[in-house]
Amino acid sequence: MTQESGDTAQEMSRENVTAEVVRAWFEAFMDDADAFRNVLHRDIEWFPFEDNHSPSRGVEGGMAIRRHWLDSWSDQVVELEGFVAGGNDVVVTAHLSARGRGSGVPVDVRLHFHFRVRDGKVVYIYEHLDRAEALEAAGLSE
Repeated sequence: MTQESGDTAQEMSRENVTAEVVRAWFEAFMDDADAFRNVLHRDIEWFPFEDNHSPSRGVEGGMAIRRHWLDSWSDQVVELEGFVAGGNDVVVTAHLSARGRGSGVPVDVRLHFHFRVRDGKVVYIYEHLDRAEALEAAGLSE
């Protein structure tokens, strides 16, 4: 095996690990607070679209965003529609639908999450409404 193909294999392996960390984040979000906490890097920065991308930092900040979402919405459905990974970055397209817990108002939105993984944990999340913007921000333009 040449060095170049070894580098490519190593890069693909890192992308697979990165994508798996992000899948674990989605799996834990709805159902498992402890697993969710464990997938967050201590230095996480999260920029949720519903808060006008105001940053939240640290594990407790990430847990607060999760709690706020779960407290605000019922009948949540999250469909993962696509993953694009490169290095430590992943863009995930997700279709989210839910109903306001108090108001009953439905929400139906497609988000393009830009994740960055460090040390096997999610360290960065920015929620984009535009897929091309998310891919460009992640350096993954198609």
